[in-house]
Amino acid sequence: MKNQWGVGLVEVLVALVLLAIGVLGFTALQLRAVDATGEALTRSQAMLILRGLTESMRVNPDGQSDYPAAVQKYMNLDSRPNGIKGECFDFGNSSFLECTSTEMAHADAYVAVKEAARNGIRMTMTDCPGIGATIKRQCLFAAWGDTASKLKANDYSACMGSDGIYKFTAQCLMMEAY
Repeated sequence: MKNQWGVGLVEVLVALVLLAIGVLGFTALQLRAVDATGEALTRSQAMLILRGLTESMRVNPDGQSDYPAAVQKYMNLDSRPNGIKGECFDFGNSSFLECTSTEMAHADAYVAVKEAARNGIRMTMTDCPGIGATIKRQCLFAAWGDTASKLKANDYSACMGSDGIYKFTAQCLMMEAY
């Protein structure tokens, strides 16, 4: 009997070590799930903002050619720019008023870019990648996380290559707008 003393204690310690390893694995899994949830939320917000801007573009067909420059113009602004006239957008009541198609394009772009920035998303709009020279389509790009700081006005290379294939680690979306 004396040679069996302490064996139960060793078994309990081994069980505790195995349990601790399992709990650490579960903790790592939980942290990854929280990160994935945050990524999904940001992706959904970006999708809603991009979809909203494309719908605004469909409503304003005469101003469609003004949208890329307008989105690029406002992508780095943190305050209301002088380019948006008071008669086009009433910031006090958050409502659009009568204005030209160009003014509406600028107002739409500003509102979308500002909402994106509020959610940690950076936007730009330029020619779509992977499209031949005969077809000209515009694409909206939204980037967040580490990719956001690399997104430039006419440079989507942080998101995808010129062939239209997403980069492996990019945190971004592309949406065609036509």
